[in-house]
Amino acid sequence: MFTIVLAEPPSNAELVRVLQAEARSLVAEAAPVPATDAVTPVAPERRPVIRLLPALAAIAALWWAQDVFIPLVFSVLISYALEPFVIRMGAFHLPRPVAVPLLLAALIAVTGFALYGLRRDAVLFIEQLPESARAVRQAVQPDPGEQPGTVAKVQQAAQELERAAKDAAGSTTASADVTSVRIEEGTFKWSDYLWQGSLGALKFFGQLFVMLCLVYYLLASGDLYKRKIVRIVGPSLSQKKITVQILEEIDRQIERFLLARLFISVIVGVVIGLGFWMMGLREALIWGVVAAVLFAVPYVGPAVVTIAATVAGFVQFGSISMAAASGGLCLAIAAVEGNVLAPWLLSRAGNMNAIAVFVSLLFWGWLWGVWGLLLAVPIMAAVKAICERVDDLTGYAELLKE
Repeated sequence: MFTIVLAEPPSNAELVRVLQAEARSLVAEAAPVPATDAVTPVAPERRPVIRLLPALAAIAALWWAQDVFIPLVFSVLISYALEPFVIRMGAFHLPRPVAVPLLLAALIAVTGFALYGLRRDAVLFIEQLPESARAVRQAVQPDPGEQPGTVAKVQQAAQELERAAKDAAGSTTASADVTSVRIEEGTFKWSDYLWQGSLGALKFFGQLFVMLCLVYYLLASGDLYKRKIVRIVGPSLSQKKITVQILEEIDRQIERFLLARLFISVIVGVVIGLGFWMMGLREALIWGVVAAVLFAVPYVGPAVVTIAATVAGFVQFGSISMAAASGGLCLAIAAVEGNVLAPWLLSRAGNMNAIAVFVSLLFWGWLWGVWGLLLAVPIMAAVKAICERVDDLTGYAELLKE
């Protein structure tokens, strides 16, 4: 006997659902491929010239507005140098609005007392300048009754060569029947020189006052602007974390740079001051202070100190050997400082290689002159800190770091 089991027929609702699903599948198979599924053509890369335009615009802006950027960068550096003192004063329960004016007033007072203490040596140093100029002039142009020296003989030879060249040019002009024209150069006016120097001094003191005001506001605000920068970068927590890391790294590298630069200046000032004192050169203390300040300007400062020391040694002792000794001492110290001490310490302070430091000095010196030479290393250290933590700029950081 066979038992036949009949399945329960599907309901109308289930049939409708099945038919709708089949209809949708058929429509999807028959529909054309949408444009979004097509192969998207790869956009061509931007031309290198277009990529360079923002960089060139930034360089032009830095050069054009250097009167604004230079005091601003200097103020940031000074505020970084003074921030530990403000924090230390805060540990003694002094609020920041009170600690900052007290610190700046104490700094100005110490600087004034130091300059006042050196006033006697500075006055003697300035009083020797006319004597030095007179001695140099006599060495170059001795009295008619005296036997000309080596420098005067070289100058006479140069004058004879110049006279011979003029005679040859005059004979050629006469043969060509061309009338020679002599251009009279204007005489040098000391009044114009003093006026330009006064304007330069007023501009310098004006920028100094601006920097003092900026330092006050930066120290008084504390980490206000850092917190604002963190809030500006966006709502993403990872972006805020990267921004905080960049700011902390910039703080560390600028602090290292300032300590390294102070250490180098102290060493140079002490060595030159002691060396000149042992040689018997007058105002050795002033020479040490001047060398400590000017050696902070790479290349230019050591050259100025070396030339001035050579002239001072010749004027005081009247001997070429002593002039060579005083200038040679500065030249030897400049060679050690510029080729060994400064590149090693500054590169270690900013975690940059020596080639990057040298190229940055060339670039910023070309852009901002002497101020650029002073600010090149801390600026590039900050740039490296940013490039290390931005994915698109890691290649530039690799070129800068050790």
